[in-house]
Amino acid sequence: MRIQLSSAILLIAAATLLLHQPTDPITDQLKAAYDKSMASMDCGACVSALAITKHFDRRNRQGVLNAFKKLCPSIKKQTPDVCDGMTDRYGAHFLDVLEHADINGDDGKLICYGLYGKCPAPPLPESALRFPKPRPVNPTAPPHSGELVDVLHLSDWHVDQDYSAGAEAQCDRPQCCRKYPGASATPTRAASSWGDYNCDTPAKLAADMLKFIPKVTKANFTILTGDIPAHDTWLGTIESTKEVEHTAYKTMSRLPSKIYPTIGNHESFPASLFNTPSTGSDKWLYDSLADEWSRWLPADSLASARHYGAYSVSPAAGLRIISLNTNFCYKQSFFNYANSDDTDPFGEIQWLIKQLQAAEDAHERVWIIGHVGPTMTDCLLSWSSQYKEVIQRYSPHVVAEQFFGHKHYDDFALYYAAGGAKSAENAISTAWVGPSVTPLGNLNSGFRVYKVDTKSWNVFDSLTYVADISKGSEWDATGATPDWHLEYSARAAFGPYAPIADNKALSPSWWYDVATAFEKDDAAFQKFWLYRSKSSGRIGACPADGACPSEIICRLKIGDGAETCPNTSGIYRRSDSEPTTKVRSSQSVLGQQFLSEWDRPLCGTSMDPLSVVY
Repeated sequence: MRIQLSSAILLIAAATLLLHQPTDPITDQLKAAYDKSMASMDCGACVSALAITKHFDRRNRQGVLNAFKKLCPSIKKQTPDVCDGMTDRYGAHFLDVLEHADINGDDGKLICYGLYGKCPAPPLPESALRFPKPRPVNPTAPPHSGELVDVLHLSDWHVDQDYSAGAEAQCDRPQCCRKYPGASATPTRAASSWGDYNCDTPAKLAADMLKFIPKVTKANFTILTGDIPAHDTWLGTIESTKEVEHTAYKTMSRLPSKIYPTIGNHESFPASLFNTPSTGSDKWLYDSLADEWSRWLPADSLASARHYGAYSVSPAAGLRIISLNTNFCYKQSFFNYANSDDTDPFGEIQWLIKQLQAAEDAHERVWIIGHVGPTMTDCLLSWSSQYKEVIQRYSPHVVAEQFFGHKHYDDFALYYAAGGAKSAENAISTAWVGPSVTPLGNLNSGFRVYKVDTKSWNVFDSLTYVADISKGSEWDATGATPDWHLEYSARAAFGPYAPIADNKALSPSWWYDVATAFEKDDAAFQKFWLYRSKSSGRIGACPADGACPSEIICRLKIGDGAETCPNTSGIYRRSDSEPTTKVRSSQSVLGQQFLSEWDRPLCGTSMDPLSVVY
């Protein structure tokens, strides 16, 4: 259950009229007008709605917020406590952004593009990036040593400290499996103590996973690609957010290896909002995270993390990990719209270039870790295009691998050499998307172990482990514990479709060949499709005779968040964190991307703050 982000701005604009209407019938009239307007809303109407909202906000901000709270439950079918909580946490921040923004200029169109999908994608400015040194001629990655070590990948932890076994798993709030006031004593579906596909991770399940991991790997180190708190974004405070993160990092410190974290969109408060130089400071957040990360990071890395959450660290000789705060490209962080001219908040892209140049000069290999992947449609094009240019400059000889989270699915994406065709020969870098710990969104809970060469630092195999959450009630009844097991080896699963020698890494070229095999062999694709859900089998069918496979494979191979994939689904989605919406045409709308129910996003599908509020 989500209140559509695109529709609720108009709702706020309409709600402000309540300030001058004392009778309840006006609410019904506004609702009818709102529904009619949204059915035909275009770019100009969206910008106008923003302008109207800004106008009334200047006259009476509290009145705007109060009017939204009044309309929200009846129009968007959310409970009053959710409407009130989200408005209290996000409303003033959004209105502040409108105050900063040039609504009738580029800022307004950018907001209507990024948040609502109502305006065309803005044209990308000519690149202003400058590199300290030119790209070497025909650069190549170093040879492999033949010695492999394990690296553990955890992502999208989302442990719910208020998870309650036996609570309603099909509730009327965005986050279920909790004891809410007024809940029925006889739930429609009682949550097992081990988790539910409609809820975030029980602490009990996370603890059991951490207990199991050392049985299957002696990891050299661990990467953690973000998202610690649960999806209860209408609740909480800064202090409760810090406490949740403290508990999580302390719990994860039970693992014997060092952990190298990155910052997810849920780590902030309010969730998904990250200040830029135009909007303010998140010093409390970066200081708090640096304090927590001091368990694993050296002093110089912590000093960097205190600026805006990014750092560089060397976990082993010849390897540098660069942890980015990719929330500065996240479309749903509406602080990113306060100044459309600032396409690199805090100069993070420039900092990345300096780190990569230092690595190139020192003949080091680099892993880049982040939360929101720059190839994902959740990432602003102005940021993702700069990032792609950096990857093309420093791959494949410096950047060995990239790792992200956010989607909850088991996934990957590819990058290609500048100016070349999308082909196996031109594929230069793989962006691995780690499976989530949380089962939210009809997925099983999972984690991954990489087999990595100690000289090239390329991945030779990817082993994904899962627990079948559908058996939760059975485990409760019998006293058993989760059946953590190896779901698949990437080399063993896909090698038969794209043959690979034992002494070769799972390179970008190989992954391109794998994706090509998906186009030719439906059995290969269906295997990938099952693994994408961590073998839950609950994310819907993707039949060969439909549009689904071509859309999914295109997203794997496209290598650029600015590009669109052809499809005929007639379903439109604005980002990887937006639910799908039916539209009239099967063609692309306003330069955006149609995506179907079979590619339904998960991080924030029911809980994302913006879509619940606005």
